[in-house]
Amino acid sequence: MATSKERTPSFVATIRLKTNWKEEKQLLVLSDCGRQLYNACLGESMKRLKVIQRTDLYKETIQLSKCLKEDKEKRKDNFRTLNEKFGFTDFSIQSFGTKTKNDSIFIAEHLGTHVCQKIATRAFKAVQKYAFKQAKKVRFKRKGEFVSLEGKNNQTFLTYSNGYVLIGKRLTLKCLFDPKDKWMQYALKQKIKYCRIIKKEVKGKNHFYIQLILEGYPYRKYELGKENIGLDIGPSTIAIVGESKAELKEFCEEVVLMEKEKRRINRKMDRQRRANNPSNYQNNGVVKKGKKKWVFSNRYQHTRSEHRELERKIKEVRKQLHGRDTNQILQRAFSIQTEKLSYKAFQKIFGKSIGRKAPSKFLTILKRKVISQGGEFREFPTNSTKLSQSCHCGRVKKKPLKQRWHNCECGVIAQRDLFSAYLARYVTKTNRINIQKACEDWIKFSIVLDECVSKLKIMKPERKYISTFGI
Repeated sequence: MATSKERTPSFVATIRLKTNWKEEKQLLVLSDCGRQLYNACLGESMKRLKVIQRTDLYKETIQLSKCLKEDKEKRKDNFRTLNEKFGFTDFSIQSFGTKTKNDSIFIAEHLGTHVCQKIATRAFKAVQKYAFKQAKKVRFKRKGEFVSLEGKNNQTFLTYSNGYVLIGKRLTLKCLFDPKDKWMQYALKQKIKYCRIIKKEVKGKNHFYIQLILEGYPYRKYELGKENIGLDIGPSTIAIVGESKAELKEFCEEVVLMEKEKRRINRKMDRQRRANNPSNYQNNGVVKKGKKKWVFSNRYQHTRSEHRELERKIKEVRKQLHGRDTNQILQRAFSIQTEKLSYKAFQKIFGKSIGRKAPSKFLTILKRKVISQGGEFREFPTNSTKLSQSCHCGRVKKKPLKQRWHNCECGVIAQRDLFSAYLARYVTKTNRINIQKACEDWIKFSIVLDECVSKLKIMKPERKYISTFGI
């Protein structure tokens, strides 16, 4: 019996490529071939899905219960039968992609078989996501939109070797990286699984990069600490409490400052769009319904380019801040405990803050890093612990969001987020707070928490804090 392929840990090394205008044009031609193939595979996948959805067996199957064991097994068998019968499988769409490539002389000249199969798989997964109701619609790639290209190994069509990227027999590109960079030196010694070509627009110009997907774990600049850390991450703040130190800071503060510039550019774009297209707006300023023709002036296009560049900078800065904060935590922590929050629910209330700071992504990075280095990471449910409402004496009292200080009848006064992070350290595997242990350690930790608040108060004349600090 055939066994599934064993999955090994991976990490990515991104290296910029040295290109001239001719090579850039060739890369864009490759991308356009990939775009046409992707759209063809996406259309074919949607066609096959619609045929399945029109069958009587499909209509009967979706009426079956998802909870009963017998019905669940029957649902799986029926869907498997339908998918195989009508060719709605990854293998079938890959075969269609390969056939489409062979039928088109232009695509066959420019793209390798493995690249085409990967593009077909990407299209199939997009439609599969739509079929599972995880997406509202599928999106075809418009003309001029770049499609990344990736292979299945480092032996055919798209390969890396000794500082150069080889694309088929036509194109050889030099990689630009610092040979003294220890991280890159370590990465290039690892086994290359496959390569990927991507494009970024920097200051209005196209920059091309090779992503090497490497086997193993990335270079480690530090060792894990030995402390048990409690985390409390909100839409705007992050509280970190350990044995030696407590911290309360605004999460991704630099991104917030850049968002002000983004709002200014958005207003400017809106003014230019309205000035160029007055007939597309009603008297009250609302956009008219129906099909419209939009005119974009050169100045508007220049402003839009500024907006794209700022979006790119915000994304890069956020990524750097996530990396910096996770590394600082891991230099102290061996074990991390935090609440399992629903950031989708947070988006409904704190949409802008969640969108620009991405706390869920931060936790994903932190979890991956600590587990890969042999540490512990645990998320526990909020309904059983109620950290923001609880005290280490055992009392539970609801607090409104505007109340930023924990003030209990037992005499404990502490900043709300810091106290929640403190209690997170004492949540047991049964998802209950160890009240006895939390009470025993409070005298020692109250000093650590007070030191953190004192430092914030000292810094207050020099900088402005957000209201959620409560200082």
